[in-house]
Amino acid sequence: MSSGDYLRYLRALKGGPDLFTVSEGSGVPSNVLREMEQRYRAVGDEETLEKLAQYYEVPVEELKWRHEWSRKALSIALDIACVEGVPIQLNLRTGQSFRGKVVWWDLGATLLELEDGSQVVVQRHMVDTWEPRLETAVLEQEAELAGGTET
Repeated sequence: MSSGDYLRYLRALKGGPDLFTVSEGSGVPSNVLREMEQRYRAVGDEETLEKLAQYYEVPVEELKWRHEWSRKALSIALDIACVEGVPIQLNLRTGQSFRGKVVWWDLGATLLELEDGSQVVVQRHMVDTWEPRLETAVLEQEAELAGGTET
């Protein structure tokens, strides 16, 4: 789950306050909050992450490590796995993991064909990490060669 997805999740757990309420409580401008929640790339510096961690009462490390697992990087990894026909392992927030070939993917979900031939749809906001994981720059370069992904 990217930091943006996780921030939306934390906001929901807190009762769904609007961004202006979160801004008042955290000291982070609402336009920055909106950008953090909606961008495909990691947005926000360490000070901002610390303020939000304090507001949501979570360890700052939880936000920092999620910052490195962006939605864009997941899109690129899914696209490469789909184009090249290689398996990918998706590790979910629930502790479950699924490994298989990507049949299709979009901005909301992906369909994996598992090694036993069964299929499972995985909602992307549930994905914490995935394997293989390449550095974002390498992923972007490979995605260009494979035909591109979302921006």
